[in-house]
Order: sequence, then structure tokens, then C-alpha cells
Amino acid sequence: MEKLRAVIEEASLYNIYDLFKRKPSALKFNDTDAVVVKAKTDDGKKITRTFYFCLKPNGTFDVNTISRDSSKARRHRLASFLKYYGLAENVREYNIKERIGEWRGKSIEVEKEGNIYIP
Repeated sequence: MEKLRAVIEEASLYNIYDLFKRKPSALKFNDTDAVVVKAKTDDGKKITRTFYFCLKPNGTFDVNTISRDSSKARRHRLASFLKYYGLAENVREYNIKERIGEWRGKSIEVEKEGNIYIP
């Protein structure tokens, strides 16, 4: 799998209802917020990735969830993204709400198919 280099141009935090008029059936009751990451590769291709999770009032999120389905997998993907790209050392204490502005300009890897690489 060939990986390309990209730079995060924008990262924004949204409530689910800011993105959708009606919550998609694939999202569970505990998926209430989303982070949308927009990146641009060196060759000019634009990539967008949305991470769904539940933001706590203190700006952090819990990696574990009461659900044992895709909701848990989505949170683990976000945690892997934060760790792999060096945005957070301790995901449990990472305040997304306050620190999302620091993501801009960070270098990330993109798969040739156009997905942000997350191990």
C-alpha cells in the first residue's frame, strides 16, 4: 500500500445535527459529535475524513463506550489517529475542544485510494 504525504488544512468540531438534519441510522445514540479533518496532498488532491464520537463537557472523549459495535470502533480509530500522528500522548486527557486548532499544518499520511492512513 503506497502512502502519500498530506498536510491538514482544516479540522473542525461539530455537533451531529450541524452535519445532518436527521442522524444516520449507522450512528448510535452515543455518537453525538464529529471532527471533520480536511487535508491536501502534495499533488493537490483534497481528502476529508470525519470521526464520530461523544464529546464530554470538559472537551475530552472516552475511548470506551457502552456499545460493543461500530461506535466503539469509531472511537478507537479517532484515538489511533491522535496517537499515530503525535497529536496526543494520553488520549483520555486530550482536550479536543481546546486543542483542535493545533492540528492545522500537521503532516499526515494518505493512502493512494484517498483515505487518511490510520493504523
